[in-house]
Amino acid sequence: MNDSNDTYLPRWFWLGVPILLYFGHYLARAFLSHPVYDAWLRHEAGLTESGTVLLLALALAGGLYVTRWAVRTGDRRLMVFFGLFALGCLYFGGEEASWGQHWFGWATPEEWRALNNQAETNLHNSNALAGSLLDQLPRNLLAIAMLVGGAILPLVRRARGVVYAPGTVRYWIMPGIECVPIGFIAPLASIPEKLFEAAFDEVPFPFDIDAGEVKELMFAVFLALYIVAVIARIRHRRNDVPQGS
Repeated sequence: MNDSNDTYLPRWFWLGVPILLYFGHYLARAFLSHPVYDAWLRHEAGLTESGTVLLLALALAGGLYVTRWAVRTGDRRLMVFFGLFALGCLYFGGEEASWGQHWFGWATPEEWRALNNQAETNLHNSNALAGSLLDQLPRNLLAIAMLVGGAILPLVRRARGVVYAPGTVRYWIMPGIECVPIGFIAPLASIPEKLFEAAFDEVPFPFDIDAGEVKELMFAVFLALYIVAVIARIRHRRNDVPQGS
């Protein structure tokens, strides 16, 4: 591995893309009229939510590819880890698209409508405790994992000069320096909106970008970027097999 960058991905990609996608929403809000911004970015078929689903589909495909590679290595730890990663991307993406309802427009059954606070065919908008367990809990756990494992730990390792030996389990699964920018941006994406709401009870223009949807997009960016980095390691060390932890 390149000790200076801890990644095989180009810097413009892992640094530039997350910054462009996040701050680009503020620029778009500032320079586009409200109807144009609302039509192109905010609604369920807008670029933000559609981009989230597309990136999660790419992350799912990448997760399945890496899981297949893990099966060939014979290491059950990698099989389980990347298998769960792929399932997580499937759940996240399916829920985000209400399992196709946003695209195909089917009606929500009355029985389901009574259980869902947004009348959609998904689980994470379920009423009461079920909604928290299926939405807030996994969302918060993922946010912590991104911030700690994706942003803080790679910086700590780099500061201490720690480099995982090629072929070890940690080498394959731990995020590298390429995840640091998005590892900070994704879990903290809605902080500006929350600060404005706490201070002024409203979010002023041009910070009113529907930060919740943008935050979900940044989560998807993290997952896609992470699995692309893993695939880059695999392709670079095609003949390596895991050698323990």
